[in-house]
Amino acid sequence: MTGARMKVEVIGEEKVRRRLDNLVRASRDAAPLMRDIGEHVLNATRDRFSSMTDPDSGAPLSDATKRRKKRNADKILTLDGDLRGTYRAARDSVEVGSPSVYAGTHQFGAARGAFGTTSRGGPIPWGDIPARRFLGLSDADRAEIEELARDYLDEAVR
Repeated sequence: MTGARMKVEVIGEEKVRRRLDNLVRASRDAAPLMRDIGEHVLNATRDRFSSMTDPDSGAPLSDATKRRKKRNADKILTLDGDLRGTYRAARDSVEVGSPSVYAGTHQFGAARGAFGTTSRGGPIPWGDIPARRFLGLSDADRAEIEELARDYLDEAVR
């Protein structure tokens, strides 16, 4: 059969009240949504390590850095893989980050000597380190998070 169909449903007051109660309950404890968002952002962050891109744009490795690196000399932000990150979801938020002590330096950059000097007077760091963001949201990440939230809320009001 070809053609078009349309279904009009009139829902009663009790059904509306139940759906609103479900929506309120889902908004009070959105831990399942926060876990989904955390997983998505963590996977997107890990994908950026593989593609050596950041959510915006990034600086290439300097020749001096490439010479000093013993492993993964051609890979930005990758020596041992310690920066790849973790996430922690709560009922109303999610945090994605890296516990590495040097994560902030790579995320935000640092000027030569910003952290003082060595015992022999050399600057720490020995040269400027450009910001190479590995945490953050791209436009595609934002769209996916909106879709995850929409799905979560749609499920809540059923």
